Amino acid sequence: MIKIVLDTNIFLSAILYGGMAKTIFKLILENKLELYVSPDLEDEVLRKLKEYGAAEETIEYAALFLNHKSISISPHIKVTLCRDPNDNFLLELSQTAEADYLITRDKDLLELPSHKWKKTEIVKPETFLPQLRSMKIIR
Repeated sequence: MIKIVLDTNIFLSAILYGGMAKTIFKLILENKLELYVSPDLEDEVLRKLKEYGAAEETIEYAALFLNHKSISISPHIKVTLCRDPNDNFLLELSQTAEADYLITRDKDLLELPSHKWKKTEIVKPETFLPQLRSMKIIR
């Protein structure tokens, strides 16, 4: 199974707006992708939803999704590579999970050399979904 990490911006996009990010959520629900999260990522997603004024039921849905459709791990490594130090926790999570993909729209992460961190490819949803099509995971 393909192991992924989603940046907070992808969670917010899927939950609040839909589109390609919601397609990724659907694939997670169908057990076609394995989602990894950390306590830091869970906290940030729920905090940002509150900051954006999401309805309480939306926040509850996000919490249930995080609790039931993801694998929570606590990275025990420190990374200081990213231009924005607030993004390093995603690299730590990706490395610890040995994720195949980190899906983001964050320019600081997308500008890393070779769009990779260790074994993890760093891609936008617009790149990720066509890759899944070419692997025949989706149509």
